[in-house]
Amino acid sequence: MAVNTRSRRVMEKAGLSFVRSFTGDWPEAIEGFEHGEVEYELTWAEWRRHRQAPTVR
Repeated sequence: MAVNTRSRRVMEKAGLSFVRSFTGDWPEAIEGFEHGEVEYELTWAEWRRHRQAPTVR
């Protein structure tokens, strides 16, 4: 959900990129639905790049 800023931040920290926001016709409306949904993605190339990056400890 677009309003779930904490989850969105976790996805960004994990390397996912924002793709789009959209609205859907859901059978049960929950608080915040009017702000829509968001879609994130992690491409294979991005995953490989992050996987091969040196780890900072």
